[in-house]
Amino acid sequence: MTDTQPAISIRDLTFTYRIREEPAIHNINLELHPGELMLMVGASGSGKSTIMRAINGLIPRTYRGTMDAGSITLFGKDVNDYSMAELSQTVGTLLQDPERQIVTSKVLNEVAFGLENLALPREEILQRVDETLSYLNIMKLRERETFRLSGGEKQIVGVAGVLAMRPRILLLDEPLASLDPASAHESLRIFRELANQGIAVLLVEHRVDDALAIDPDTVVYLEEGRIVYSGSPDGLMQTADFHRVKLPAAVVMQRAKAEPPPVYKPAVGQTNQMGSELVRFQNVSFRYSKDTPTILQDINFSVRQGDIIALLGPNGAGKTTLVKHVLGLLKPTNGQVLLEGVASKDSTVATAAKTVGYVFQNPSQMLFAPSVQEELAYGPTNLRHDKARMAENISWALETIHMSEYRDSPPLALSYGQQKRVSI
Repeated sequence: MTDTQPAISIRDLTFTYRIREEPAIHNINLELHPGELMLMVGASGSGKSTIMRAINGLIPRTYRGTMDAGSITLFGKDVNDYSMAELSQTVGTLLQDPERQIVTSKVLNEVAFGLENLALPREEILQRVDETLSYLNIMKLRERETFRLSGGEKQIVGVAGVLAMRPRILLLDEPLASLDPASAHESLRIFRELANQGIAVLLVEHRVDDALAIDPDTVVYLEEGRIVYSGSPDGLMQTADFHRVKLPAAVVMQRAKAEPPPVYKPAVGQTNQMGSELVRFQNVSFRYSKDTPTILQDINFSVRQGDIIALLGPNGAGKTTLVKHVLGLLKPTNGQVLLEGVASKDSTVATAAKTVGYVFQNPSQMLFAPSVQEELAYGPTNLRHDKARMAENISWALETIHMSEYRDSPPLALSYGQQKRVSI
């Protein structure tokens, strides 16, 4: 083995999922060497996650389908010749949805989980766990329960579990998705540092502007399962569809000037009158138990019909906790939450669901039906909507999110971005 041997080599790879007629990826060719960081971008469903699944052995072991052509080698060895134990020590993967990666109830146990499966000595396991938590500056989470972490905190803990295994290849599937700007900046710095230390890093990310700040060695752009561009970051700016990929603002503005101006239609019936009050928080405070810190402190605000409100704050600030109070999934420790004038303590989640639609941070948590159509029909059916009207609404919803062709597809077989659209 020489320093010039690629960590990942993909040749003419084409793959079709068992439930699909068309290939998810077509004729993929790429190389990634130790010490390099590759940024892979593309719209939802363009094949990014499929390529990662092929590299880490989940295709075809877990995700069934047909490898129509091509091969993948890791450090010169065919990926199919690796055992799962060997792959787990060679390739570290951070999934898009941290909920699907966390399997224990405590952060310490979560980071140690992979190491325990390697039957390492207890002293070495604890040493690696503490070194990793310190490296990521999250030692404060060591004794926390995983189900009480925010989405961003779960994402960072997932990174810790992967790094503790000390892989030679690191696959990162949208690692910034749940992170606030400060945490995202720090994570990107760490990924660049890991590449500089000799790890081969493949980063899939929609937040292209942020990812370009760490100077990826190569950028790969996919459209509909095909590599459209592979080269320097500068070339991406001229090639990528800025409607589908989040390019730097200056680039988007420059390219948008060359397009025909959008046509705006005035809204009908708009007024400046305030809508009726839907939600009111009155002196709301909340903590999960007497032994835990207060998450919400003296919250007072209201939401009126027609309002668009942005709820901002760093990871762990209490955003999700606050939203769950609207649905009644959580009840205030002090104060009260009113939904259409009724206090949440006097109502039920089922009643609130008739008024409030809630999209989870991680879409896979709310998808379970055999097909997208059945998924969309589940809620209206439980609310006893008229069947004819329900069918019209489902068709309208699928057209609105550009998912009509996936009507009969299993939701959990879709890409993360497509799952998010289905949940919306």
